[in-house]
Amino acid sequence: MKKLFYLWPMAALITACGPKETAVSEPPMVRLTTVQTLSEAEHASYPGRTQATQTTHVAFRVSGTLADVKVKEGDAVREGQVLATMDSRDYQVQLSATEAEYQQIKGDCERVIALYNDGSTTAQNYDKARYGLEQITAKYQHAQDQLADCVLKAPYNGYVQRVMHESHETVSAGMPIVTLFCSNGLEVVINIPASGFMQAERFDSFTAMFDVLPGRRFPLRLLSVAPRANANQLYEVRLLLENTAENRETLRKVTPGMTALVDIQYKADEDAPVELPAGAVLHKGDESYVFVYVADGAGQGTVRKTAVHVADVLRSGAVRVLGGVKAGQQVVGSGVHHLNDGQRVRPTAIPSKENVGGLL
Repeated sequence: MKKLFYLWPMAALITACGPKETAVSEPPMVRLTTVQTLSEAEHASYPGRTQATQTTHVAFRVSGTLADVKVKEGDAVREGQVLATMDSRDYQVQLSATEAEYQQIKGDCERVIALYNDGSTTAQNYDKARYGLEQITAKYQHAQDQLADCVLKAPYNGYVQRVMHESHETVSAGMPIVTLFCSNGLEVVINIPASGFMQAERFDSFTAMFDVLPGRRFPLRLLSVAPRANANQLYEVRLLLENTAENRETLRKVTPGMTALVDIQYKADEDAPVELPAGAVLHKGDESYVFVYVADGAGQGTVRKTAVHVADVLRSGAVRVLGGVKAGQQVVGSGVHHLNDGQRVRPTAIPSKENVGGLL
């Protein structure tokens, strides 16, 4: 019995000193969150209206009585087409008188030049005759131009928007008679607030939609942004309605004065602040860090310690961060105090909205 008593402790001792298997620890699991930007909306919509790319108030360059207005509102006109005529009787008389004076002075000048060439007159008489001819020539040309200006012609192809005077009315030079708008293009005008004006540098693309053409979007090209606000504290933006081969026929239904809804797409702002949960930020002294997750394609990845600057704390409890991370990246959302730079981790599955609490 004594032998058995001493052998039992020895067997236990030998067993305790034998080789032990080492358990392989798996990477810790972390909850990831996607970095979200706090910049303004990626697009904005504003109501607008269409107008012709070019509108012209056509007027006579001379004063007088309208003889005939040959167009009416809505008429299509071609470049060079006669829009109205003025009673040219007085200008015809003036031209005839000037022409007679011109012929007389021209004849006198030719005789003086002949005498000068023969040495029979002085250089002073020659210069006087020559300058007199130049003066009457200019006067004669002006009388011809005034008579020609009694006919008002269209400067380009377009449509008559408004006729402001009728036949037999007396008008002054420069007084608009007909308003035309160009038929070669339309533009859309919108008014944006100061917040939209401050984002003008981020304008990327523009599209327009019309009630008369439901479901269709038409590309626009930026023409100008007013540098000064109007009386309503709004800034006018002019956009050209692109007349491409695909939409040319459809756009024939769009006329000046129609309402439109313009959608502005903004460029991505890489310098915009981002929003993160408060638990995603590790504070050490005066410095702050986050752990950016880098996947390796095997359901795992590593975390990289990245310095950031915390600007402020939002009402929701999240923090506004500048620099270090960009929108779309994934960072560890909590438990960052237990992580190290370069450590391998496993992301946890995010439960769906229907699986509240991840119980399913």
